[in-house]
Amino acid sequence: MANLPPINSVVKVIKTVVEKDTRLGQTGTVIQYSGHGMVCVHFSDMPTGQGIFFNAHHLQIIE
Repeated sequence: MANLPPINSVVKVIKTVVEKDTRLGQTGTVIQYSGHGMVCVHFSDMPTGQGIFFNAHHLQIIE
């Protein structure tokens, strides 16, 4: 799948589906992909291994 941020890369949420999504502007770490090309991002306030799926176009690679 092209244009997906690499696993363990740090990404910033630059767009969300819900306008007032609290994750907008936050940074997290890519932990996995879905079969549909969605990117699972783990945020520091979540338990280990958990994450939220985002469309890759809604993320910006930070490092």
